[in-house]
Amino acid sequence: DGVGYHNFVHARPELKDRVIFVDSLSKTYGMPGWRVGFLAGPEVVAQAVVTMNSNHITSLPEVVNAAAVAALSGPQDVPDAKCAAFQAKRDQVMEVMNSIPGIVCPRPQGAFYVFPDISSAFGKTHGPSGLKIDNDVDFCSALLETKGVACVPGSAFGEPRALRISYTCPTPQLAPGMDRFREFFAELA
Repeated sequence: DGVGYHNFVHARPELKDRVIFVDSLSKTYGMPGWRVGFLAGPEVVAQAVVTMNSNHITSLPEVVNAAAVAALSGPQDVPDAKCAAFQAKRDQVMEVMNSIPGIVCPRPQGAFYVFPDISSAFGKTHGPSGLKIDNDVDFCSALLETKGVACVPGSAFGEPRALRISYTCPTPQLAPGMDRFREFFAELA
């Protein structure tokens, strides 16, 4: 969406010695799930984190370490390409969300998922299967059982009226999955 990168130190450089910056390398460079990132801040804080971390995490697996080194030392066009790809996927998913009566879906920025309010489905029954939808968990279970589409109930994130739909899947799988989501919603009575 053209929103640039922002860091608190850029806005208030005089506070540099009081800011601890933690960021993910794995998501920026398309390695979700590998949980590799970095911390920048005053040396005393960084040393304390290293000490604390060494008691809980022995080391990153070699393949993750190698991927992180390659990400930082290789071509730096990956993040821009990933942003463009995720923006296109997000727009595709938002088009479907906006076409379904009763769904309210905020447009995410910088995310790999949408978080639509699906509470208009509560109290309804999925016609072909006869499954009753009383809450977000029922909705996700019925959607998975009848259409093979996996979502995470919003209650897992503190919002039981919603669900989380990730669009990290391969692009060719996204359109059919969204079509099945739209079908499921249309089959509610």
